[in-house]
Order: sequence, then C-alpha cells, then structure tokens
Amino acid sequence: MPGLPRLLMPDLFGTDDLLSLLDGVHADQQGSAPARKPLAPPVPCPYENLSYLLIEDSQTMRVWLRTTIANAGGTKIDVADSYNDALYRIRTRGNYDVVLCDYILSDTRDGQQLLEEVRRQKLLPQSTIWIMITGERKYEQVFSAVELAPDDYLIKPITPVLLHERLGRAWDHRQALKGATDLFDAGRFEEALQLCRTETDANLRHATGFQRIAGECMMQMEHFQEAYDHFESILGAKPTLPWAKLGKARAFFHLDRYDETSAIISELIHDNPDFLQAHDLLAKLHERKGDLEATKSLLKLVLQKNPKSLSRQRDIARIAIATDDTQTAIDAFALMHLHGRGSSFVRPGDFCTYAALLIKSGSKAAVDRLEVLDSNLRDFHRNDPAYILSAKTVSYAAALCTGDRKAAAAAYRQMRQALESAGAGEIEVDSEQSMFMLEAAVEMGDEEIACQMAQALYQDHVGNQSVEARINQMMARGGWQEHASRIVSGVTENLGQMNVAAANMAKHGRLLDAVEEFARLAEANKNIAVYLNAATCVVKCFEDLAAGRLAMDANTRKRLSNRMQGYLNFVSTRDAGNHRLEQIRKAWAVVAHQPGRETQR
Repeated sequence: MPGLPRLLMPDLFGTDDLLSLLDGVHADQQGSAPARKPLAPPVPCPYENLSYLLIEDSQTMRVWLRTTIANAGGTKIDVADSYNDALYRIRTRGNYDVVLCDYILSDTRDGQQLLEEVRRQKLLPQSTIWIMITGERKYEQVFSAVELAPDDYLIKPITPVLLHERLGRAWDHRQALKGATDLFDAGRFEEALQLCRTETDANLRHATGFQRIAGECMMQMEHFQEAYDHFESILGAKPTLPWAKLGKARAFFHLDRYDETSAIISELIHDNPDFLQAHDLLAKLHERKGDLEATKSLLKLVLQKNPKSLSRQRDIARIAIATDDTQTAIDAFALMHLHGRGSSFVRPGDFCTYAALLIKSGSKAAVDRLEVLDSNLRDFHRNDPAYILSAKTVSYAAALCTGDRKAAAAAYRQMRQALESAGAGEIEVDSEQSMFMLEAAVEMGDEEIACQMAQALYQDHVGNQSVEARINQMMARGGWQEHASRIVSGVTENLGQMNVAAANMAKHGRLLDAVEEFARLAEANKNIAVYLNAATCVVKCFEDLAAGRLAMDANTRKRLSNRMQGYLNFVSTRDAGNHRLEQIRKAWAVVAHQPGRETQR
C-alpha cells in the first residue's frame, strides 16, 4: 500500500519472541557466551504503579482478573465487556500499561482484531503490554498466523501464579527494549541502531530483541546491504530464527536480487509453513515479476489460514481487479467488510470500489450486499465526514442495481453535493472515490464532473498505463476523448515543469535537494522519464562527491545507492532498451564505489 512508512513496531514482537520467552532462550544465550558477565535479574513488575484494562465478556472472569491484579497491588483498573466498549475506553483514556484481553468477544470481532485496530491507529504506546486470554488451544495456530502479535497469550484455566509469571516476563521484556522502541517510533533510526548495538552486548537476556530492532532500523534507513549482512550474522549463530531469515530475504528483495529472495523464502516457508509474512513477501515477489495469477493464488492460500487479515483481503481484491476476476474481488471485499466492520482500516474508497464491483456483477445478491454496506456506514461511520461521499455512492449503486433510474439520478445529485462539500471542507477524496465518481458521471452524462475526476486521477496516476487506459475508456464512453487528451497533455506539461524545478536545483548546485525532489516525484509519478532524471541526479551527486565538490555523510551515501538500484530496476523492467538507461548504468558503474569527501552525521 502507498503512503509513509509505518514507524510503529508491530512486526518486531512476533511468534518467535513469544517462544523465546516461553522456551527460555535467555538460558541458551547465557550458555553460549560463558565468558560474559552474568545476566541481570529481571525487572520486577510494579503492579501498584501501573494502569490496567481488562477486556472480558464473562462477568465471572472479569471479577477474577480484577481481584488477581488488585491482590498483587494494582489499583488503577478499568474493565470492558465488548470490542466497542474496549475501543471507546482506549480512545478516551489511553496510555494503559497493561491490557488483558479475552480472545473470543461477544460480537463478531475478536481480541486479535482489537489489538490490530489499536496498533494501526496508534491508540496505545508500544510500551503497553497486551496479553491475550483464550479458552481455545487452537489459538496457538491463530497466533502463528497473525501479523500484529500480542506480548503473550494464556490458555484458560489460568492461575494467579501463571498470570503473574507471564506478566512479569512481558514487563521485563518491554522495559528492556523501551528505549530502542521509543527512538524507533520517533523516527530516530540512527540513534536506535546505536543503542541496540550497545545493548546487544550489555543486555544478554534481551539481545535477540535488540538485534531485531537493529535490523529494522537498517531497513528503514534503506541500508539494505548492511541489513542483509546483519541478518546473515544472526543466522550464523542461530540458523533457525524465522524472522532473521525473513529479514535477510527482505533486504535482498529491496536490492532487486529476486532469485536469491525466492530461494530464501522457499526454504523459510518449507520449514515454517504458517509463517504468513514469508508468504506475503513471496506474493510481492510474484507481483514484482508481473505474475499476477501466482500472486493471487498465493494470497488465497494465505487467507485460508487467516481470513480476518484485512490487508490481504485488499491486496487480493486489487490483484483480482487487475486480472478481470470480478468474483474473486467481490468475495475479498465481502470478507473485508464483514471482519472490518467499524475498523479504521476499511477506508472510504473501499466502499466505493466494492459498490462498483457489485454494479458490474449484475447479480441478484448485489442489492443485499449493498444493504449490508449501507448498514455498516450508518452504524460505524455516520458522523465521519470522510465517509459521507461513500455513503452516497452506496445509495446510488443500490438504485442502479434495482433498475430505478429516477432514484439513481437523485442519488447522483447527492453524490455531487457530497463531493462539493468535501472540497469546501478540505476532506480528502481518494482515488477509489474519484474513480467511482467518474464512472457515475459518465453514466449520468455529467461532462463537468467527469472532466474534474479525470483531471484528479491523471494527476495521481500519470505513467500508470493500466489506470490511464481505464480513465481513457470511460471518457470515451461519454464521448469526451478530446477532453481526455487535453487533460493528459496538461498534466504531462505540469509534471515536466516539476522536473524542470528539480533540474534547476541541480544546475544551481543544490544537488542533494534535487535528489530528494526527484525521489518525491518518482514516488508520486510512476513515470520512466522521472526515474531516469532521478537516476541521473544521483550519478551527478556521486561524481561531485568523488571530485571533492560535494560532501555527503555515510548514511546518505548508502541511501542514495539503494535508491539508485530501485530506479535502474524500474526502468529496465518497463523499457529495457532505453538508450539513456544504458548510459546511466555505465556512468553509475564508474562512480558508485569511488571514495569521496564524507561528513559525519
């Protein structure tokens, strides 16, 4: 998905970390390095200083949990009996130190979904301990499949001794890593990395946790070769760590070394068939190579293991749409809206894309599914301005599916009003909403709105041939081909002007500023010319570095080197015969490893 990198650390504390705690990996670490100083004792859990949220739909169990925590000294204890009640308390109170959450809640959603919602919305700090409580032993399989893992889980029946033991371990673990995770969450990756390097040797009990955070820091800083070497060194000491193997594969993936990535992932999946993040990376690899059918098949397999993964449902819907597999896309959106009722993860555009697919299907079930969508919008997004346009599109889709043209026309007018209100209120209208609005404008013969939406979509997707073809096709349906051509020309000219602005920075000696501007343009506009200009600017930076005309710190040098590999790969997969590409490759081969004047960061 597009957007800024996630700065929270949900993936750093997964299944292997839990197993490390439960299986006594610290004892193994101590035995492997007898010459080092003995392990420091665990940090005791200060019950009297912590705040707690107990989420349990059973009154008996709520009372038991409250009593157990109170007997240990806890006084600031809140309770919730449902998903929505817990979410409300977290949003209004926040900053709980400990959450004890039942896995099976009273409605259709569960504790795992609540955890993922809280983590994605950053409603609690990373230092908050989340322990899942369940009466089902099969949660071990569920836990191994989830993306955002709790700190621990307990299977009922549980005793006070067991609860205190696990809570104590989790507290010790979180407190030890808190300095590094806080720096990571703040985007201070270099500082977090230095702290992790120090603590890996000084804090043996949590060395593995610090090593993992260090690897993530390198990945965030785009130091992919360094990250690869880091994960490789970890595997040299502990060859079976799944997350280290995955980290090694991720680093190779970003270095565009796809064959090596595939080999590592295949081995990882063979040894750990339920490690779903490995399957995710393999799916990305298939998609990067252009094999969308293989991508779709793999995502379907993963969703059989964890059907409540909203991100994967969106991915499979996106791939299904790209391969004209309407039914698969509809099924994926149906599950997303079922399991994601009320979740912030379900974006306004998801309602629009699903509604458009239901219109296209022409099935008898479409009206019923649109009624469910309408109910979701009323129940969970009634007062959210970002979803008003989506609510109007669902009403419009329902009218079309029932064949009521008069109602459809009335609903379309309401869509226009919602669009105008969004503009006046500076509410973002995403691409999916714009695409639906364009299709509706064509259906209703509204030339003004069609051109307005085409303009917005062309600007967001210039160079994306599949999206441009879809826009062109819709504009042609309305008889507005000339308008479409004029809009495309204007957008292309504007992009050219932005290129000129970045180029002028370079001409006036602001090379590093120009590099960042070209990087921004390349990310926003998947256009070959932009990527070639960005690559040319990087080459120029390294030429000036080698000549002593430009100073560059080591981190910037690594970051630009990694970007360059991405630029070259992008162009080579889309226009391998481009003469500028070959010129840039030759120039890059000359300057990439030359010494230069470096500054300390």
